[in-house]
Amino acid sequence: MSTTRLLLLGAVRIFQPVHGYLLRRELLSWQVQDWAHVNPGSIYSGLRTLAKQALLDELPGDPVAYRLTPDGEVEYQRLLALALREPDWSDPTRLLGGLCFFTTLPRDEVREALRARALVLEATVSATSSAVRSIEANRTAPAATTELFRVAGHWVEGERAWVREICERIDAGHYRFAGEEPGPDHPVEGIWPPAVLTDLPTGKTA
Repeated sequence: MSTTRLLLLGAVRIFQPVHGYLLRRELLSWQVQDWAHVNPGSIYSGLRTLAKQALLDELPGDPVAYRLTPDGEVEYQRLLALALREPDWSDPTRLLGGLCFFTTLPRDEVREALRARALVLEATVSATSSAVRSIEANRTAPAATTELFRVAGHWVEGERAWVREICERIDAGHYRFAGEEPGPDHPVEGIWPPAVLTDLPTGKTA
């Protein structure tokens, strides 16, 4: 799965109809070039590619603006669910991309996806522990290779702890999700709302 694909579809969905320059500026403010390895120059070509694949509509004008097609909405929902539900050890940016948009899903759906992820993580921790025991008992690989599995186990344990924490925050009412008032999150005059609406300064509304 391409994290760039999810980022482009998700950002268009938030701001649609939106032209490429505004979208590029917004995504760069999220520092996607650092954690998602998105080449700033590839944003425009990515939008054109998604339009050719009938996932975005190109709206006539100068500049051209974009909005999701029905197929684009289906693809966005699919990519987002995968990002939250299924760990991808070869591409950690997949989860990071999903976290940019998880509030666009219903609260219960996000909770269920994260708990499914936790089950995969639990099985992975068990598998890495078994691998260490097997190498130590059978000596079928250099002893030092056990450290590969130990560090992987610690990475996964860290993510398991985070999943528990975010589920607690979701259950405690943090964030605004699809189907809730007045959510989901959108910026107002360039300012995004806080995780908990009671954190808003006096006199400010989202």
